[in-house]
Amino acid sequence: MKLIAVLLVMLCLMSVFDTLEASPARIPIGAIRKGAKAVGKGLRAINIAGTVHDIVEVFKPRKRKH
Repeated sequence: MKLIAVLLVMLCLMSVFDTLEASPARIPIGAIRKGAKAVGKGLRAINIAGTVHDIVEVFKPRKRKH
């Protein structure tokens, strides 16, 4: 178990030192905006579907219990 922990720590340190030497990457702002718009539209659709379901449930005739 301790061997796995030591190997994991060594792997983390190697990845930290590797990222320090790498050049900074450009962040694709356009792709992030497109993704955010798609997620926003999906959440809006879910919200509208939930609202329609609530409205239908209000006007739907309920079965009477005998």
